[in-house]
Amino acid sequence: MNTTISLATGGSPLRLVESPSGASMMVDGRQLLCFGGSAYLGLGGAPELVEIGCAALRQFGASTHLPRHYGFSSGANQQAEAEARRFFGTEAAMYFGTGYLFGLVALTGLAPDCDVVYIDESAHYSLREGAHAAGKPIHLFAHRDVQDLARMLGNTLEGGQRPLVATDGVFATTGAIAPLSAYAELIAPFNGWLVVDESHAFGTIGPQGRGSAELAQLPFDRLVIGGSTAKALGAHGGFALGDAQTIAQLWRTPVARGAVLGCSAGAAMTAESLRLIRRRPELLLRLRENARSLKAGLRGLGLKVEDNAGPIAAFVHGDGLQMQRIQRALWEQGIFVAYSTYVGAGPMGVLRCAAFADHTPEQIARLLGALRELL
Repeated sequence: MNTTISLATGGSPLRLVESPSGASMMVDGRQLLCFGGSAYLGLGGAPELVEIGCAALRQFGASTHLPRHYGFSSGANQQAEAEARRFFGTEAAMYFGTGYLFGLVALTGLAPDCDVVYIDESAHYSLREGAHAAGKPIHLFAHRDVQDLARMLGNTLEGGQRPLVATDGVFATTGAIAPLSAYAELIAPFNGWLVVDESHAFGTIGPQGRGSAELAQLPFDRLVIGGSTAKALGAHGGFALGDAQTIAQLWRTPVARGAVLGCSAGAAMTAESLRLIRRRPELLLRLRENARSLKAGLRGLGLKVEDNAGPIAAFVHGDGLQMQRIQRALWEQGIFVAYSTYVGAGPMGVLRCAAFADHTPEQIARLLGALRELL
């Protein structure tokens, strides 16, 4: 076992990951059946992505030192943005080095066009940090509560002020899906903006896997979506997507000028992942079948999980100590699920499982059988 100590895990040893992320992984020299994390389409070790990433490093090096605001752009980044425009059907796309930057890019970029920011109380930390950087008044509304948002708009917006609503599309911990259509309808009379972090929605929900905005059939009208390409897409980096004028405005933010170049391998892998998803629609179909099977099995054990098409199934059983005991017992059997206290988990935490496209029916049955004995 790796003896490096992690302060983030209370001083316990870090476990050494020795393989790409997916349903089956090597950790500390041991084969592990993984239901944790976010490798939803099972592309972590896809040979097509690995090879194109290596080729990009050979052609471009790790990154370019000639940034866009000086009139230059990496060929790999241009490929990622072109494929994003094609895949998502948008006028413009912005690629950057990590999905966590999306909140900073989007909310500071839209700051001149809004007056008050409203954020779901369970939204990702990156959106909150972006809101604070934007320098606007911030109000947290109850999780996915359309009526609470309406009440806040009525009580806090002054005449002529423009709201910006920021939310996850699919919430990272619970897998809940935001009611985007209702939000868009609420803010339309105020000329408001909707900003959606699609990190856990890209490649998982929507008819073509384009995310929660596609699922809600929202046009790119005062809408910016974005997030990580390191989850379902199996690459590295992040996107902001919207109309051409809006994305041009985001490029003028300080964070866009100073922190978004990223690595050529991540950009090239992102472009290839979007091409691969279009070529292989069976990946999304298999993910959805596995998600249905996993959630149905958990419900059959008497557990309450989100009833939607997404891949995340989180549940509470007993208290935090009991859930940690269940996690440890599964680990001893070579199965990993996350005991999560991440954003949105609630005071006791949750056990969070995620279906991947590369899980087999036998692997899902193995998890469900092990849980049946432990609950």
